[in-house]
Amino acid sequence: MTNGENTAFVPIREYLMSRGVPGYVGYNSDSEVFTHILHYSAKQLGFPLHYYKDVITPLKSSEIAERKDRDALRLMKQSLRPLCIDGPNMVIGFTPEGACFMLQDSKKLRPGVVGGVKGRYALMSEECGVDKAIPKRDRSKDIFPMKYDMVIISPQAQKVEAWNQLHG
Repeated sequence: MTNGENTAFVPIREYLMSRGVPGYVGYNSDSEVFTHILHYSAKQLGFPLHYYKDVITPLKSSEIAERKDRDALRLMKQSLRPLCIDGPNMVIGFTPEGACFMLQDSKKLRPGVVGGVKGRYALMSEECGVDKAIPKRDRSKDIFPMKYDMVIISPQAQKVEAWNQLHG
């Protein structure tokens, strides 16, 4: 699910369709490319989930230089450049393994909040939505992902991780 607009839809769609993956066809909305980028990076390339953020919103060269995995990030940025999104976008996604996540594009113009309790978390665009879904929670533990953040909720909602792109 995405909240925003994907003005880079056509070039992303063309890149994905050129990969030879039978499922990357029949696009009816600009949001479908987000799913296919996730599939391509995780299943076709074998990247860990957090690299999805690095693929769709790559860091600046000076920021990449600070990461321990800088060599891999430079290659990803260069070879996967056509998969960069041009937001503003907030993305909520799910993996076949049962994890879910929220991230913002680098412009961070769309709201997003993650809150809840062990076993039950809500990912919403507004805090009032989390209040309605899970009113009995410690609000001080709510996470408001910013432009470098990716919040990952483990399968069965047992733990929440706020991964920061700058720190890897």
